[in-house]
Amino acid sequence: LAADIYGDSLLKQPENQVLAEKAYAKAIRIGDFELALVAAERLAALDLTKPEMALLAIADAYAREDWQAVQSQMEALELGKNFAFMVPLLQTWDARRVNSSVKPYFDAAKKDRTAAYYHDEQLVLILLSLGEIERALEVLAEYVAEDPARSAPLRILSARHFLALKDRDTARVLLQEDGSGPERLLLRQIDNNQDRTSAQRITPDIGIAFFFHRLATDLSNQSAQFLSQVMAQSAFRIAPDHDYSKLLLGRSFAGADEHGLAFAELARISRESPYFLAATSSATASLAADEQYEAALAHLAKAIKSNPDSPELRVLQGQTLQANGDEQQAAQSFEKAIELAERANFPDLLLANYWLALGASQEQAGIWPDALESLKRANELRPNSPTILNYLGYAQLERRENKEQAVESIKQAHNLRSSSPAITDSLGWAYFVTGQPELAVSYLEEALAGQPQDPTINEHLGDAYWAVGRKYEARYAWQSAKLFAEDEDKTRLSEKIELGFRPELVSP
Repeated sequence: LAADIYGDSLLKQPENQVLAEKAYAKAIRIGDFELALVAAERLAALDLTKPEMALLAIADAYAREDWQAVQSQMEALELGKNFAFMVPLLQTWDARRVNSSVKPYFDAAKKDRTAAYYHDEQLVLILLSLGEIERALEVLAEYVAEDPARSAPLRILSARHFLALKDRDTARVLLQEDGSGPERLLLRQIDNNQDRTSAQRITPDIGIAFFFHRLATDLSNQSAQFLSQVMAQSAFRIAPDHDYSKLLLGRSFAGADEHGLAFAELARISRESPYFLAATSSATASLAADEQYEAALAHLAKAIKSNPDSPELRVLQGQTLQANGDEQQAAQSFEKAIELAERANFPDLLLANYWLALGASQEQAGIWPDALESLKRANELRPNSPTILNYLGYAQLERRENKEQAVESIKQAHNLRSSSPAITDSLGWAYFVTGQPELAVSYLEEALAGQPQDPTINEHLGDAYWAVGRKYEARYAWQSAKLFAEDEDKTRLSEKIELGFRPELVSP
């Protein structure tokens, strides 16, 4: 509504700087590309051009196939400095479009530190589009070896190109069974001969859009949400039918807390897409963020009906039920996820995560003996996970069971990840429970330094302070804990602050 008002007002007062700035900001936030272009044009007329505006103009010109405007806006981008590093890599695709040599532009990109970061993945896509398969695979292999996690979207894009070439074997080799969710889904599609709609050749549209996709993700990771949205919307303008464009656009809306827009965009990704499960996860998260749990569960139920053998969807269902406070039903969803995942021979890493989720939901639901067995099973499958070890130890410590084994689990977790305030808190509390309050204080103070507003750490530290005779500091720590505590915890803290520590008031 705000965007509509600013847009209408700007038409009547085109010289109004405030209206132009407001219209531009709101247009980007809600994905009104046309209004963003109009507002950017008005700001340019007032000599208030912002560096990223040339990117919007380039995306629009590219979508309209106005190559002269593309060249003109690339010159403007270069003059704007901030995003000048993008120009050589954008020019490679323009050269590819007219069958000119791309080498000069790649050479220029390598000389720029920022452009060089995106050089290899763009080179892979250019080579694939040119049919230089062997060289493309060599560059891709080096890139994957250097950064396996980051290369997942590039592997998927490359695999889809080989599917379009009817080369399933190469596509399968590129994908990692223990890699990202979309990779595993695409592998299942290939194995079940359901990959026809996933096949997709690399074109200049896809290549340029992917460059914008990367920037959108990187800027989002740096909390530059507005610029991330600019990149996501530019990518969508260039390649609106590309499922990865829809995924990142939806996620950019979610990052701006526009969860209704996020859900609408993510729901457009078809169940034949490798990104269907990722989109379903993000769409569900957006509904949950708006506390629309029933709608989220209904959305998942629909997805499960069309994909009944998907462990990932059952995990999402369990997580949503947990967010809605239904731990018992969540545990049932996680049990089903494990059954399906074991049947599909999922790797131990994923199965360990599923068992951890099951154990956590069972523990919260009060199904304790079963929870302990689930947590132990997670630890067997992934014995050096700090997260699993910490949960396994702390859950037993809360119940004052198997104290020696619980403390050893937490010590092992701390050795593996001593930088974690949560694990450091667990170790401090373990020492308190086993009668070593002086040692407990040192670890709990360290944990608090890393997470000063955490109510659990503050309460633990207060209890330990009281045990060593630092009663004034104990009450101060309990007061701090009470600021962020809820329900029973707040009541318990109030009693401790007023009456002092008593055994029945000890932190869980």
